[in-house]
Amino acid sequence: MSEVRVIARFVASQGKEDQLKTLLQGMIAPTRAELGCERYELYESDSKGRFYLYETWKSQAALDQHIATPHFKHLAQAVGELLSEPFEVNILRSITPGDTLREPAAE
Repeated sequence: MSEVRVIARFVASQGKEDQLKTLLQGMIAPTRAELGCERYELYESDSKGRFYLYETWKSQAALDQHIATPHFKHLAQAVGELLSEPFEVNILRSITPGDTLREPAAE
């Protein structure tokens, strides 16, 4: 099993910054308690209303289990009205010296 790193980005609607921050803060304790969670950190940008979750999971299966939890489902449902744009989830791949550009997968 391979470790999975994620960065999720949330941009609050004007006037909803504090509500979004509170909602995201509420994810920290239950997520960190999950068996496959190695890191779950919330950051706020110096650009007002932009928040980032930096996550590390033991495996894709652990991340999949996280997505199925009640607290994640609550976040996905509640966050929409607080955002100025859809939230973005990025699965990260480490780049080491000498790596070549990957071609996009054929559709």
